[in-house]
Amino acid sequence: MRIALAEPQSLVLETEQIKQSPADLIYVKKNELATVVLALAFIESGQYKWVSVDNGALIEKDGRIIKTLSLDSNLDFISSDVSDPLASPSNIDNTTTWQRKIDFNSAQYGLVLNSTFTVLVNQSLTIQDKIIETTLIEEQVDLIASEAHEYGHSHWVNQFWLHKETGKLLRSRQKIIPDGYYFDLTYVSRAVRL
Repeated sequence: MRIALAEPQSLVLETEQIKQSPADLIYVKKNELATVVLALAFIESGQYKWVSVDNGALIEKDGRIIKTLSLDSNLDFISSDVSDPLASPSNIDNTTTWQRKIDFNSAQYGLVLNSTFTVLVNQSLTIQDKIIETTLIEEQVDLIASEAHEYGHSHWVNQFWLHKETGKLLRSRQKIIPDGYYFDLTYVSRAVRL
């Protein structure tokens, strides 16, 4: 995946190729680098495990990346006393908050992140030349002040686009660790099935 996410050319599939794929596919773009395609390998305990041809992986649950493998910087673990609000996105409103701890790079443990959420309705999203109406959930993420001095970016915004009628996640843009990259995930197989 490290090699794939460093490639200079984006890979874009025809809609028919997506329909014919035996596995669900997502586009993944890291910051401004090229777009790559990952396939769904497993669903275990509600975790979606997306793999690349070189056995790298993004593991997500309820649309949030919870672990990565084979990248320069990896998210190892997320823990929280309460469920991620993304587990029940229809319950998220502009007063929803969430706190969790993250471990990353096999060296940083227990960094505390605080999130507040905003819901924006009637957002148009284009996937495979199809315009889809969505609800956008924006998550303002803050690294707690005592730990923020070690990192240049102690605040960032994650975004999650859900199909307006079904509530299915169609796209997300999320940073998983402080000073890390943004990952833009587009669930092309889901979008094509709509």
